[in-house]
Amino acid sequence: MDRIAIPEDYEDRLRAAHTAAARLPEGPVRDSALRALEGAPTRERFDDAAQAAATAGRLAAQLTSAGFDGTDAGRVVWLRLDYTGRLGSLALSPTVDRMSGRAVAKAVQTAWDAAEAARAEHVMRTEREGADLLARCRPDVRSADLREWIERSPERFTSEATDDDLCEAEVTFAGRLTAFRFLVPNATIDTDHEELSAAVSAAIGLAQRRASDRLAALFQATAR
Repeated sequence: MDRIAIPEDYEDRLRAAHTAAARLPEGPVRDSALRALEGAPTRERFDDAAQAAATAGRLAAQLTSAGFDGTDAGRVVWLRLDYTGRLGSLALSPTVDRMSGRAVAKAVQTAWDAAEAARAEHVMRTEREGADLLARCRPDVRSADLREWIERSPERFTSEATDDDLCEAEVTFAGRLTAFRFLVPNATIDTDHEELSAAVSAAIGLAQRRASDRLAALFQATAR
């Protein structure tokens, strides 16, 4: 966003405007003009607000452009989450054909937890960096209560697998993976690792979309 420039003679213009407003006939028009002029920001206040806006923009870009990687100890699973916790990409190692479905499912959860921990740390670091900026904001009690309710909600969303699906995922309201399992015996052995990666990604993505749709409906209902 382009910065609004304050003219060199800003203060002179304010004084002239005050003089002109004071000459108006007594009444609502003059009162409104004087109130508006009293609320006009000083140059220092304007510069401070501009710096705060620049800081907010930088922090927002820093937060929204980040990706968060996670893997398991054996590097069987690699995945990346975006800043909202949504799955961006996921890949399984070709070595999954030597592992049981249960072991690979556990590796998926471990990789997810690692990426989620990195995301949480990044958000906390950004909040610490912008502590002064956050202190300027008026607390939104309603939003805070809603966020807390979402975090505590026991509601879960699954990919609701069909007979043709290889796996099933379960996530929270916020889209955090809480359970993952393979539905087909020997799926990790009989299925190519790239095809399996796509199936795992699709199952998690579907569960997260269902959570997101439910959350959007909740926001719409509470906004009325």
